Amino acid sequence: MPKQAFAEALYFLRRFVHSPRQVASVWPSSRFLAERMFAGLELENGDVVVEFGPGTGAFTVEVERLQNAGLGIRYLGIEKDPGMHAFLVRRFPQLDFELADASDVVEVCQRRGLPPVTAVISGLPLILLERPTLERIFSGTGQCLKQQGVFRTFSYAHSYPSRSAAQLRALMERCFDEFEQSAPVVRNLPPAFVLTGTRLRRVEEQADTIRPMIPVAEPLLPRL
Repeated sequence: MPKQAFAEALYFLRRFVHSPRQVASVWPSSRFLAERMFAGLELENGDVVVEFGPGTGAFTVEVERLQNAGLGIRYLGIEKDPGMHAFLVRRFPQLDFELADASDVVEVCQRRGLPPVTAVISGLPLILLERPTLERIFSGTGQCLKQQGVFRTFSYAHSYPSRSAAQLRALMERCFDEFEQSAPVVRNLPPAFVLTGTRLRRVEEQADTIRPMIPVAEPLLPRL
């Protein structure tokens, strides 16, 4: 194992022991899952990519690779764990990171003056989050994402039958015009599915089906 990968894995394991619900896995995502998370996004110069919970940078390396290949995309990683945030800043000094919660994405993007976001890549264990937190994350994502934008996350195969995983898939189906689930990425520990939502639906199209699933204080996913 390369020295960088071993250091990343060891640090990730320590963070899991410290905060198992926040990290949710004992091992960083593989490069195969990272590649699938960015596959088919068709990013262009000037596009903005926001990553929720970049952790130790397993998905962030794909952004670095794209930029090194000459693609002029803007990137912002939002990480709430101070230790991981410091790790990311050291590992990717050329990229921007914010020490914040993903539910504060609207304030973070406004403070940084970012234009509408082309793609949101989430490394967060969404099925482990409390419902109000999940609602705030989806609501904030809707306020920042382009109308034709993409929201992409993943779900471990072993949790697929769980109620919380089913609710996440159902929520994405109701929030987006297009919802897609990939074939399992087996070269990951544990294997995982990639979930993709494209083109946010209008609030009035969502409200009746979303509200029974997640308590909302205000309309979900208002359009820009």
